Amino acid sequence: MSDHKKKDLIFFFPAFFIWLILLMATSFQNLQRPLYTIQSPMNVVGALIFIIGLVITVNAQMTLKRNYSSMLRIREGHQLITHGIYKYVRHPVYTGTLLRTFAIPIYTTSLLGFLFALVGIPLIIYRIGVEEKMLIEEFSDEYLEYTKATRKLFPYVY
Repeated sequence: MSDHKKKDLIFFFPAFFIWLILLMATSFQNLQRPLYTIQSPMNVVGALIFIIGLVITVNAQMTLKRNYSSMLRIREGHQLITHGIYKYVRHPVYTGTLLRTFAIPIYTTSLLGFLFALVGIPLIIYRIGVEEKMLIEEFSDEYLEYTKATRKLFPYVY
């Protein structure tokens, strides 16, 4: 097993699932209405952010096609994808995940859920670091040039 897979399994997945459970539990604990009702502008904002995050994630996964995996791995014949949404950001799956993560406490108006959502930021940043090391090892100068032309998560920002 590669060092990247070990780092992925040892830290990211357990931390991610614990964090996700806490986020969901805190966000939905005081919800007194059915999830599909719109009662405030925050419901609309949260729903729109969630949908945008979902569209970004699905688009990124479809662009990667067979290169996509929930685990960090390089497949035989793996190609560096730099077109589509990847022309603008290097890790749009994580962008979509973060948007959906923050959409939940916004929709449910949960301050505690929002605080737990903040915990997801270092988890994602950690995984991006491990993934980028793996991609540099595989694609070397080609990936380094790609990093100069794109941002990690949000175009023109980060």
